[in-house]
Amino acid sequence: MKKFFLTTTIIILLVAILAAGGCSANAQVTHVAAEFIGSDFELTLPEKWDGGTRDELDLVAEDLKEAGKVEVADRVIANKKDLLFFGYDTEDITGNDVISNLTICGEPSGSLSLEEYIEISYENIASSYEEAGHDFKIIEKDIVPIGNYKETGRIVVDQTVDGVSTNVLQYIVKYKNDFWILTFTAEPEKFDENIEIFEETFESFKIME
Repeated sequence: MKKFFLTTTIIILLVAILAAGGCSANAQVTHVAAEFIGSDFELTLPEKWDGGTRDELDLVAEDLKEAGKVEVADRVIANKKDLLFFGYDTEDITGNDVISNLTICGEPSGSLSLEEYIEISYENIASSYEEAGHDFKIIEKDIVPIGNYKETGRIVVDQTVDGVSTNVLQYIVKYKNDFWILTFTAEPEKFDENIEIFEETFESFKIME
């Protein structure tokens, strides 16, 4: 994996920022389109989702700006050195306050196990949110077999940042000497109806040798 690293604490905060000003997720679970092959991974997105790898984020930002999401586009560009991938639902992009999105980031594992990494990271996240005056609640936190991986951290979070409420589904995979972090974010009323779409997308995720 190439060295594009970001701490999990920053990931959640970044997702909250990127969630401001976007679209809803209404794609059908049974439909997938647009396969993205990036730096050392591949992923299939649901129908009506778009996005790009780190080298393609300038083009992603241009599309977001054309759709009127200038603030989101600017934040994607500002953080592109830390993003391996940014994806979003293109449907109804001008109609809602929250953009449903996917980010992929990475971090070196050092000597930490997956369980240790999750525990340390989420202790830091909770502390950071409390200090900033944001609401943060872990709904689920497990290590389970999903898709191509026997051990996957699966965390569901309810958060409110600067008055914007979102739900987050995060998957964390330890592969060789790196952690891969895939984070899906949606507004609360859309989250439950789209969680199967997010899960299906993660199941298509494959780290390349």
